[in-house]
Amino acid sequence: MKTMSVKFDDAVFSEIKKISSLFNITYSDFVRNAVEKAIEEKQQDFMYRMNNVSYMAEEEETEIMEALAKLSDDDLQIVRTETVEL
Repeated sequence: MKTMSVKFDDAVFSEIKKISSLFNITYSDFVRNAVEKAIEEKQQDFMYRMNNVSYMAEEEETEIMEALAKLSDDDLQIVRTETVEL
């Protein structure tokens, strides 16, 4: 387990103390549980999940990057735009 130093403004710290006392848990346990819950929520986020998707093999990426490097500015002109709603 790693240790981290965190600063809270007075109002937040006061609430942590109040809740910790009410539920008879340590400040550390309260903060740890809150952070774990926030992590679980963020892991369900679309952007987080897409960050872990492999789009192509490294060999394919290299081949594409080499092909793109050979294109001229004229080849790279935008000729059509489309909007896709998710």
